[in-house]
Amino acid sequence: MNKAVLHDHLDGGLRAKTAKELAIKDSYKPLIEIEDIESFFNRESSTSLEEYLEAFVHTTALMSNYDNLERIAFEAAEDMHFCGITLYESRYAPLYSVNDNLQIKDVIHAINSGFKQAENLYGIKSGLILCGMRNDKENVSQVSEIAIDFKEQIIGFDIAGPEYNFLPSLFADVFNKLKNNGINLTIHAGEGDGVNSIQDALDNGAKRIGHGVRIIEDIDTTSKKLGKTAEYVRNKQVPLEICITSNIHTNMYEEYNNHPIKDLIDLEFNVSINTDNRLMSNTSMKKEIDIAKNLGINNIDRILENSASYSFLNDF
Repeated sequence: MNKAVLHDHLDGGLRAKTAKELAIKDSYKPLIEIEDIESFFNRESSTSLEEYLEAFVHTTALMSNYDNLERIAFEAAEDMHFCGITLYESRYAPLYSVNDNLQIKDVIHAINSGFKQAENLYGIKSGLILCGMRNDKENVSQVSEIAIDFKEQIIGFDIAGPEYNFLPSLFADVFNKLKNNGINLTIHAGEGDGVNSIQDALDNGAKRIGHGVRIIEDIDTTSKKLGKTAEYVRNKQVPLEICITSNIHTNMYEEYNNHPIKDLIDLEFNVSINTDNRLMSNTSMKKEIDIAKNLGINNIDRILENSASYSFLNDF
């Protein structure tokens, strides 16, 4: 049976060792003199999502040429393979890599080439979700056009970045156009903002919700009474791409025992287990699985297999 990871950022999953090697090769000074590269990128003590996201300035700086992108994509898929994953969805904001020497077609080709190398070697199937940055309306518009132009080479579209004050409905026209062109939509919601953001994502065509963990705020956990959005999400079995460790590191919950994933599973929500940003959270799928087990979640294989059943890779 296939086992899937649905929510993992390519620029958040470089191997620390690779980041240092690429920095030296490319003479990227901010990282060259750092001795403990793993500690530098580890954002488990961050106090906000914005502080957590600052680390991406350095990873995206290393993703500015074909060879680097190809290697990073290959290693991401390889790492997932070694964690027992057979379907790997990776998301990336491609305009971060475009420059005088690298066109958008080269960015997408390099990433897919790395994925293909991993597939040939290990059998793992990987696909790319393009991300527009929701705090930049022009960026979202540009990436949506790229998604349409290269729809045979990608598996979906998302908006990422700071969620609060940037509701999906700001890009309603973009999402409508993407839907009309058959592009799968997963939208970050219910992480940096609450239930209203989840509802807004659903209203704008999201097939899955990136994170979505704050749906718990629409539930009376004592009486088990569900609010309107929570009831819809559960009854329609809308997949929630939950990333436990990342939620702790972005200061959503103080400690793992406070995380509501077990409550959501017990309430029969459609939950998947994901890594989000392996480098910044110093995590892997093996670690996330162990954390889930420690929280009392025992049906991990079934959850991963169920995730595979609604992976966008099934259409790719």
